[in-house]
Amino acid sequence: MNKKKKRVKEKSHYHLLKAAWLKRHRRVRRELHRKHKETFEAVVDKFPAKDKLAHGAIGALMLSSVLPSSPAIISTIADKPKDPAQEIEVDRTNELVGELKTVAGENVRELNSEEEAKASEILSKYFKVQISAEIDGKKLNRSYGVIGAEQHLVRFPGDTMASHLEAQVKDKKMFYSSGMAPGRGAWGYFAKSKAEFTVEDLERERWYIAVQTFAAPNYNQRISEYRDFFKYRKMLVVNVKTGQAVVGDIADAGPAQWTGKHLGGSPEVMYYLGFGEGLRKGGVLYFFVDDIDNKIPLGPVVAR
Repeated sequence: MNKKKKRVKEKSHYHLLKAAWLKRHRRVRRELHRKHKETFEAVVDKFPAKDKLAHGAIGALMLSSVLPSSPAIISTIADKPKDPAQEIEVDRTNELVGELKTVAGENVRELNSEEEAKASEILSKYFKVQISAEIDGKKLNRSYGVIGAEQHLVRFPGDTMASHLEAQVKDKKMFYSSGMAPGRGAWGYFAKSKAEFTVEDLERERWYIAVQTFAAPNYNQRISEYRDFFKYRKMLVVNVKTGQAVVGDIADAGPAQWTGKHLGGSPEVMYYLGFGEGLRKGGVLYFFVDDIDNKIPLGPVVAR
């Protein structure tokens, strides 16, 4: 008895390839949905044609897994963090120094109104914030002077050098060896107690400057008004020769005019201005920072 042989139909290469791709499609789709479920839901909810958008988003992601990624496609699905390298701005300190020399020169002297306006324009351009020698009709006796080293200030009752510096900066001998001034700053303690001492208080003492508030025009006629104006007022201090700069705050009055110096800086301020060694003094420009919303942090800054 002859048995009929079953004819097995061989699948073509096309059908095999199609089946393989469909299988891969289902696998990739499941994997993409698992990994990007939250992104899909967040994006789809914002558009009316939800089904079409969902399929379109999946398709775009599938293509991106095979083809080189396209920033245009990816950005429509989710915000992509920018490359940090693109955020880096060029240090323009040398350009700053060159421009300041044309206005202030290298020898300390009083600047006239026109020179102060030009210097304000240059500083504002390089530090990306409004800088000026005068705010609300108030200004110091000068804006270009010699800065000298000051000691640390007592921040709260019972403050000592042992607790004053953070452990990581105690190895900077200049900071520690500068010691602490015997008296308080012009506005007393930065905080009423150690328990009330805040990070803002810490930063204010760290980056404080002392300026001759008492020599400001009309100061003696409007002491109360000027006292409030100068309290912790932010100023940009710039080493004219090197371009090193710090945003500091006024926390003390001085030095005396007979000293030949026109302002003083905390040990940290002097260090970052480039006056941490040797005579620890030098010529600087010091202008007000217009920061009514208190958004500009204290500390070293770089020309951009």
